[in-house]
Amino acid sequence: MNGLERIVSVACAAFLAATTALVGAAETYPQKPIRLLVPYAPGGNTDILARAVGVRLTEAWSTPVVVDNRGSASGIVASEIAAKSAPDGYTVFVGSTREMSVNPYLFRKLPYDPLKDFAAVTQGTISPILLASHPSLPVKNVRELLDYAKANAKSFSYGSPGIGTPMHLSGELLNMLTGLHMVHIAYNGGGPATTALLGGQEIKFGFLGMGPAIPHVKAGRVRPLAISIAHRSALLPEVPTMIELGYKDFDTSIWFAFFVPANSPKSIVARLNGELVRILKNREMNDFLLNTGVEVAPGTPEELARTVKEDAARYGKVIKAANIQPE
Repeated sequence: MNGLERIVSVACAAFLAATTALVGAAETYPQKPIRLLVPYAPGGNTDILARAVGVRLTEAWSTPVVVDNRGSASGIVASEIAAKSAPDGYTVFVGSTREMSVNPYLFRKLPYDPLKDFAAVTQGTISPILLASHPSLPVKNVRELLDYAKANAKSFSYGSPGIGTPMHLSGELLNMLTGLHMVHIAYNGGGPATTALLGGQEIKFGFLGMGPAIPHVKAGRVRPLAISIAHRSALLPEVPTMIELGYKDFDTSIWFAFFVPANSPKSIVARLNGELVRILKNREMNDFLLNTGVEVAPGTPEELARTVKEDAARYGKVIKAANIQPE
């Protein structure tokens, strides 16, 4: 055997060993409890998704799946823990638009890189953002809202659940696209923002999460004007999208998705993806999540990775245009 033949032989053996190891990893996975790391406190959409999926993963694989809530610092704490975890499939990060696509533009220095430190598994759910007004505001659609805003520019404010949330950025995107300068009022969460809009004193309209808003829409306490998603939502099918109304690329919906640390075996990523997609497509799961204000939206790892990048580019432009200063 000459030198070249030996090199080829060694390379082939190494490739075969690596391939065998990857296949073996998927065949034996999981062998111990899996941790679903959630960057928020119990009770929110991310936590609800994690717990619903965790129960069904436990049943499917006969392996304990534990939800670990680490709610702090805009999701940064949990994101860092996940990014620095062993890339073995036993820590699965349940992240959202905020941690993966918005935080890089809101904070000068993050202890994690959404693109380099994570491998996408699948999107889980998506929640449209609702543009809604108080019934006392004399508008019935977005066009009338914008005309009213122009006529009352000095005193017209909109509300959101907080600075840097997709709801806040939706308002700034509307400012950017229309040339308006509507003032943002940040509240401490979706509940307080919805309560403020119901009161109709400090704000007359705002961008809200679907979950908190839907009961009030159905009761006639707030008026739905549009949603910020690429397609009409099964949650409020009669409400038009901003894109339908002529605002191209106005897709600022919130997604919740599953990631593992970078360099996790592709075979394990594929196995996780297959099982999570199967669980999410179950009709019972679909109906359960729809009742919480989100729609199931599973897909491939490649689709999720593309969504992270596209949303980061979109929100980065909005943050820069609105001069929202990084922390």
